[in-house]
Amino acid sequence: APYTGQVVTEAGDLDIDHIVPLRYAWGHGAASWSAQKRARFARDPVNLLPVSASANRSKGARGPLDWLPPDPGFRCQYVLRFRRIAASYGLVHSAAEERELVALTGRLCGT
Repeated sequence: APYTGQVVTEAGDLDIDHIVPLRYAWGHGAASWSAQKRARFARDPVNLLPVSASANRSKGARGPLDWLPPDPGFRCQYVLRFRRIAASYGLVHSAAEERELVALTGRLCGT
């Protein structure tokens, strides 16, 4: 499963994770969205990922500055996807958050 790199054989051990959590999005601009845009965001398959239930629960509503997948091999992809989704929906980060996200991307993705 993404995040952990472990093979999951029982469906009950999986959760569907919002890569950009709904509560995170709310605090970064989604509070002002229309109900339709919030619904589209919540159901967007680009923002949904089947992951181990334990990894999903450890992540909670945090973003990449506060949580990274346990599997180091998935961290670059996770951060890139998180940032792409946030940008495509117009989520707003402070200048400091944006600097930290850029630096984190560089460290994880070697750019």
